[in-house]
Amino acid sequence: MKLIFRNWIALVLLFYIAAVVPAFSQEKLVRGKVTDQKDKGVLPGVTVAVKGTTKRAATDPNGNYQISAGANDVLIFSFIGYGTKEVNVNTAAGSVLNVALSSGTNELDELVVVGYGTQKRKDVTGAVASVDKSRLDQLPNTNFAQALQGALPGVSVDQNSGGAEGNNNSIVIRGKNSITATNDPLIILDGIPYNGSISDINPPDIESIDILKDASASAIYGSRGSNGVILITTKKGSKGKAVISYDGFYGLQSFANLPDMLSPEEFYAFKRTREPNTAITTSEQAVYDSKVFPDWVDLATRMGSRTQHTLGVSGGSENSKYYVSATYLGVKGIALNDDFKRMSTRVNLEMNVTKWLTYGTNTQLSYNNRSGLAASFTGDYGAYRFNPLTTAYDASGNLTVYPWPDDVFFANPLATTLASNDDETYKVVSTNYLNVQLPFVKGLSYRLNTGVEYTNRDQSTYYGRNTRTGLKDNGNLSLGQTLQRNLLIENILNYNNTFGKHSISFTGLYSYQYDNIKGNSLDATGFPNDVLTYYQANVALSKTPGASYSKQTLVSQMGRINYTFNNKYLLTLTGRRDGFSGFGANKKYGFFPSVALGWNLSEEQFLRNVETISNLKFRLSYGSNGNQAVGTYRTLAKLSERSYVNGYATAPGYIPTSLANPDLGWETTNSLNAGIDFGLFKGRLTGSIDAYLSKTHDLLLKRQISPVHGVDTITQNIGKTANRGIELGLNSINIKSADFSWTTTANISLNRNKIEELYGNGKNDTLNTWFLGKPIDVNFDYIYGGVWQVGEDFSKSPQPNTKAGYAKVVDYNNDGKIDARDKTIIGSRQPDFSWGMGNNFTYKNFSLYVFAQGVVGTNRRNTFLADNVNSGVRYNTMRKNWWTPDNPTNEYYANDVNANIYGVPIFQSDSYLRVKDISLSYNLSARMLERLKLGRFKVYLNMRNLFTITKWTGLDPELNTQDAIPLQKEFILGLNIGL
Repeated sequence: MKLIFRNWIALVLLFYIAAVVPAFSQEKLVRGKVTDQKDKGVLPGVTVAVKGTTKRAATDPNGNYQISAGANDVLIFSFIGYGTKEVNVNTAAGSVLNVALSSGTNELDELVVVGYGTQKRKDVTGAVASVDKSRLDQLPNTNFAQALQGALPGVSVDQNSGGAEGNNNSIVIRGKNSITATNDPLIILDGIPYNGSISDINPPDIESIDILKDASASAIYGSRGSNGVILITTKKGSKGKAVISYDGFYGLQSFANLPDMLSPEEFYAFKRTREPNTAITTSEQAVYDSKVFPDWVDLATRMGSRTQHTLGVSGGSENSKYYVSATYLGVKGIALNDDFKRMSTRVNLEMNVTKWLTYGTNTQLSYNNRSGLAASFTGDYGAYRFNPLTTAYDASGNLTVYPWPDDVFFANPLATTLASNDDETYKVVSTNYLNVQLPFVKGLSYRLNTGVEYTNRDQSTYYGRNTRTGLKDNGNLSLGQTLQRNLLIENILNYNNTFGKHSISFTGLYSYQYDNIKGNSLDATGFPNDVLTYYQANVALSKTPGASYSKQTLVSQMGRINYTFNNKYLLTLTGRRDGFSGFGANKKYGFFPSVALGWNLSEEQFLRNVETISNLKFRLSYGSNGNQAVGTYRTLAKLSERSYVNGYATAPGYIPTSLANPDLGWETTNSLNAGIDFGLFKGRLTGSIDAYLSKTHDLLLKRQISPVHGVDTITQNIGKTANRGIELGLNSINIKSADFSWTTTANISLNRNKIEELYGNGKNDTLNTWFLGKPIDVNFDYIYGGVWQVGEDFSKSPQPNTKAGYAKVVDYNNDGKIDARDKTIIGSRQPDFSWGMGNNFTYKNFSLYVFAQGVVGTNRRNTFLADNVNSGVRYNTMRKNWWTPDNPTNEYYANDVNANIYGVPIFQSDSYLRVKDISLSYNLSARMLERLKLGRFKVYLNMRNLFTITKWTGLDPELNTQDAIPLQKEFILGLNIGL
C-alpha cells in the first residue's frame, strides 16, 4: 500500500510539471467602462474576473476598470441586481473593452447539485440548501462539518468533544426521526456514497456543499435518504491557462473554557468536612504538607497548534480540464500527546475524447496519522476529577505509576502518553465516469459511474511497565487491522429536451453497491520485557486473537422526471426501488416514491412589472424515504461461543444470542414540505421559508419476549414518531458601493419531534426514558427543590430522617413519600430554536467576516454539579456554594455524605450564543497584483470560538460529553497566493 502511495505521489508531481511547463499566454492590460444597458448610467463596484483564474478587479465610482488578461481569456462581469455577462478579450477594440449589463438576477440560473445531476435554482422543486461560499473559502476548516455548523436552516452540527482531529461531530438534518437507529445523513462525495470519516475529506478541495432536506429531493437515494443527504462536490478545472495556487495557515490553540474545580487546599478542607472520621491518607498528608501540588489539567493540556499547506494547479483547454492538489495538515491538540496529521492528493480530470464521449475521474488519496494517545480526561483517571493531593512525577522526573500510593486503583492521568501507539490509515476514494451523447435521439445521453472507496487502518498499542496497565499485566499489547472496500457501479440514462414552452428531463438509474469489511485483532499480556513493544507478540504468555467479517450489497433502480411549462409551472416525479442484503427474507426490497410541484409566480404577467419582487416561487412536495438501519446480519439467528469443560478437556459450545426475523426491514419516513423562495429589491434580499411535517413508522425497537427461546428480546419494526418544523434562511446585500459593501446571511430553525407509538400497547418506556407524545430526548428524573432550611417542619417531609442542609426532592405526586413515581420530565435536549448569522464587510481591499451561532431552549443534567466523590472522597469536585449554618443558601446542599441520598440531579440551561468565527483579511489591489505578476494575494487572521455567552457552568454547552478534551480557541494567520 505504501508503495502505491509513493508511485501516486510521483505521478502527481509529473502532472504538476506537465501542467506548469507550457508557456503562459501573452497578457495585456484591458481597460473599459461598465454601464447600465437601459439608462446608460455608470456602475461602480462591478466585479470583473478572468474566467478560470483567481484574478479579480472592481469598477471605480466612475464605472472604470482595468485588469491583466490574455488575448484568449474570457472576462466575467457580475453585479448585484444585474445578470452576469461573459465577454471574450479578443473582442476588445485594442485594449479597451466596454460592457453594458442588463437588469436582472443571475442567482436563479446558478446550478445546484441535486443528486445524479444538476438543476438551475429556479427549476428546483425540493428543499435544497447550499452552504455559503464564505464558509468554505474564507475559513481554515479541518473538516467540512465546521463549515456547516450554524450555516444552514434545519442543519444541526453538535460537537461531542474537542480534539486534534475534530471529527467527533454528529450532523442531524431536520431533527431526529429514529429512536434507536442512526439519524446521520447520507454523504455523497462527487456522486458516490461516502462511508469514511469526515476528516478524510480535504476541505480546500471542496467546491460546494448542497443539502437535500425534504422527501422529494432525497427520495432519489431511497432507503438511505430519510435523514437527509449531504452532496459534496470537489473543485474542477476550467478552460484557460494553468493557474497555480497556494493556501496555507498556521495557528495557535488554547482551551475555550475549563470547569472550576477545587484547589488542593480546598479539596483537603472539603474532604475533612465531608468525612471527618475518614483519615487523610499518609501520602495525601505528605503532599499537602509539602505544598507541591500537581495541576492535573495543566499537566494534561498544552498550547496547541494547527498548520495546513495546499498547493494546487488547475486549467484546461477545449477538450480537457484538470484540477490537481496536494495538502498537508498537522495538528497538535491542546490535550497532551493528541496529534493528527493528514496528507492528501487529488486529481480531478475531464477529457472530451470525441464530440460524443467524455471521460472523467475524481480521485483522492490520503494518509492519516493518529498515532499517540492523549492524556486522559474521562473515567476514573480523568484529569478534571483526579485527586489533587497526589504526585505526577517521582524523584527522577518520571511519571508515577501510582500517583496515590495509598490507593493503587488509580493510574496516572498522563500514563496514556507513555504508551507506544501507532494509528495509520491509508485511503483511496475514486469516482470515474464515461459520458456518452447518444446520436440517434436529441438530448439523450448515457453515463457510467464507477466508485471505489478503499480504507486500510492499522492500530498498535503497547503499555509498558512504566504504566499501571503495563505493570499489572507485565506488558499489555493490542493490535488491530481493518480493511474496508466499497465498490459502486451506476448506469445512468439522461434525457433533456425542450419543445416550445415545454421542457422535460428524465434520469434513469440502475446501480450495484458492494461493501466489505474485514478485521483482525490480537490482545496479549505477559512479556519478558518492554524493549520490543508491539513487535513481540510471539513471546506473550496470554494471547487472544480475534477476527471479524461483514459483507453487504445494495441493488437499486431509480427514475426521475422533471417537467417545466413556460418556466412557470414545475413538476418532479421520483421513484426508487432498493434491494438490500441486510433486510429480512420477506422484505428484501422497498419502494420510495415522491412528487413535488413548483410555481414560479414571479414569471406571471401580473408580477413581471413589480420591481420590488425579483423572484417568487412556491414549492410543495410529498414523498417517502427509508432509513437503512438494519445491521448486516441482524435478521439472522445468531449463536455465540460458550465453551465448557468436558472431563479434562475444553469443548466448544454455543448459545443463541438472537432469533431470526425474516420480516425485519427499513424505517420509513413520509414527509410533506411546503416552501417559498423569494427575492426582493433586485436580489438585494433573497431567502426561503420552509415548513415540514414528517411521520416515521416501522421503527427498529427491541420487544421483550419469553426467555424460553434462550433470548429475552427481539428487534422488530414497531413504533412511530412525528417531526415538524419551520425554517427560514435569508441573504441580504445591505450596502454595496465602489469601496464598501456589507452582506448578511442568517437562518433560524424550529423543530419539534415526538414519539407517537412504541410497542403498540399505549405504554411508556420509563427505563429508556421514552414517553408517548414527548420528544425523543427528554430529561427524566427527580426535581431538585432546593435545600432544607433551619426552622422548617421536617415531620411533614416526604424524606425520612432529613435535616437542614439536605437536598430537597419534590414530591411530584404528593403521596407523602419519595420514590420512582416522583420522577418526571424536566425539559428536553430539543431546542426551542437554533440560529446562525454571518456578516461580511469589505472596504476597498480589506474584508471582515463575523459569524455567530447559537441554540436556545435546551437544558440537561450538569454532572459537574454532583458531588460524586465516592466513598473516602477519592475524586475532586467543582467549586460550589455549599449550604452551611452560616451560609443558609438554597442554591446547593451541604457538603455531607447523606445530603443527597436520592441522587437528585441539578439541571441547567445549556443554551448559548457563540462567536464562532472572526476573519480579517487583506487582498492586494489589482494594480499591485499586475506589478507582481500575481493573480491573487490575500493574508488573513482568523479567530475561532472567541467567546461564548451561556449560563452553563460545566465544561462547554456545545459539547455532548463534559468529561472530555476541552473545546479549543484558535488564532490563525493565513496566506493565499495565486499565479
